[in-house]
Amino acid sequence: MTLSRRDVVMLLPALAATQSGAGQQGSTLPGRVYQSAQVPYAGDDRKKARRFLLGPEDSGFNLEVHETVLGPGTETHPPHTHEHEEIIILVEGTVEVSVDGRKEIVGTGSVIYYEANRPHSLRNAGTVPCRYYVVELRGRNVSG
Repeated sequence: MTLSRRDVVMLLPALAATQSGAGQQGSTLPGRVYQSAQVPYAGDDRKKARRFLLGPEDSGFNLEVHETVLGPGTETHPPHTHEHEEIIILVEGTVEVSVDGRKEIVGTGSVIYYEANRPHSLRNAGTVPCRYYVVELRGRNVSG
């Protein structure tokens, strides 16, 4: 099998996680720097994302941090719920946040907190791409 340079770059985060022991029982995420240039995006100009980390932290909960970039008018997904909390830090753009059907427009620098089990969604409400980071504390033994 021949791998292109792009294939290798796409595999680096998974290889790093495997080498660090992330996601294996009895091990925790290592303290380290996740360099932006080393974490590639997947997707296209409408929606692309990249996961910086996912794995158990010291108390046993699975921690995930990822970044999403949405094109103008793009919604992340229809309103949905999940069993964990979610924190979103908007670093560029303007988004429309929906929680329990209530909508609010928020701008750069805003922080959004979604409670567990509450219907929510997010849409780029601006004319340029928006970019945000998501921090999730997923609970014990919850992945993906």
